Amino acid sequence: KSNKTLTELNLNNNRIGNDGAKSLADALKSNKTLTELNLNNNCIGDYGAKSLVDALKSNQTLTELNLRDNGIDDDGAKSLANVLKSNKTLTELNLCNNCIGDDGVKSLADALKSNKTLTELNLRNNYIGDDGVKRLADALKSNKTLTELNLRNNYIGDDGAKSLADALKSNKTLTELNLRDNGIDDDG
Repeated sequence: KSNKTLTELNLNNNRIGNDGAKSLADALKSNKTLTELNLNNNCIGDYGAKSLVDALKSNQTLTELNLRDNGIDDDGAKSLANVLKSNKTLTELNLCNNCIGDDGVKSLADALKSNKTLTELNLRNNYIGDDGVKRLADALKSNKTLTELNLRNNYIGDDGAKSLADALKSNKTLTELNLRDNGIDDDG
């Protein structure tokens, strides 16, 4: 809470869980130096994600948040989406290897329509299908900050790929889009 020098904290592969995430969130509310937080593989789930969302409402320094491999599903994604609408510092969000489906990504897509800071979003290895990607594609038509989007290894088919291709006709900021290992045919 009172540390004045630490800018990066890597707690990768620990057993922080919900309670640890809540304690970290409480510290983040008043911390003024931390810019990068890696909580990869800590079983924080939706409850831990919601605790971090509360902290991100007031934290003014965190730019990178890694929540990879934490069992976060649609509820956690919806909470994160709500804070993305107002957060002014977060530029990178890693939600790879979670349990986010179409409902969660639809909420994230809605947040991207108004978010002005996020440049990298990693949604690799989730449960996102065409319905969610269509909403994401719609958000990309108006989003002016996202430069990298990783959707590798989801359940995206031809319809989702076509929606993304259509969005890229008007989007001028996205420079990296990973759709590898989905269900897209050669003609999709």
